[in-house]
Amino acid sequence: MQSINFDSKFVEMIRLGRKKSTIRRGIKIFSKGSVVNLTSDGRVFGKARIIKVIVKRLDEIGEEDAKLDGFESREELFSELKRIYGSIDEKEFFTIIHFEVID
Repeated sequence: MQSINFDSKFVEMIRLGRKKSTIRRGIKIFSKGSVVNLTSDGRVFGKARIIKVIVKRLDEIGEEDAKLDGFESREELFSELKRIYGSIDEKEFFTIIHFEVID
């Protein structure tokens, strides 16, 4: 079973349904309808069903994408992506993975 790992600061947001997607650098392969483990700090904290997967260039990611990912704004999201990945380019591909927690 595939896993999606999260920083521990996002676990509660996911459990409360305030974070319904995750944006990852590069093109990631997840199948719509598949079930994945949600992990943080090496431990499984839940399971989720993949709702949809969209690939966009960074400059195509909008406010709605940021809000579904649990951020107040696109700028806040980009700041977090820079913290995680360091240097990022607006033409790079990112994968937006939409999910629903099922356990």
